[in-house]
Amino acid sequence: MRGSILALAVAFGRLSVFAAEESPISSSAISNDNSPAAVAAAKERGTASAARDIKAGTLRILYFGKPWSVGKPLVDDATGYRVQILDGCVVTSPFVAEVEAYNSAVRAFHNKNPATATPATPK
Repeated sequence: MRGSILALAVAFGRLSVFAAEESPISSSAISNDNSPAAVAAAKERGTASAARDIKAGTLRILYFGKPWSVGKPLVDDATGYRVQILDGCVVTSPFVAEVEAYNSAVRAFHNKNPATATPATPK
């Protein structure tokens, strides 16, 4: 029973496959503040988090939404970077904005540095 609950939690993105790894996203997936100001602040945090991770060599793409396909490697098709699953489908606008800004910055880095950019493993 316990293993089934863990499998469901991972499948629905409630736990990272790398459980010890923390999310770089600070916006709560569930929040009461979906204001334009909260979304704008989330975008800034996402871009700043990505810049810190890029500088540290922690290259990853963040994922939320429908469950990841069973058997599909946790690797981003566009960049080859590993994927970190953050959450399921029920999320807020600031959370989406922060994740999208983070991923956009990481993909922009990859596009400028395709030969030197290599995926990092979780620490």
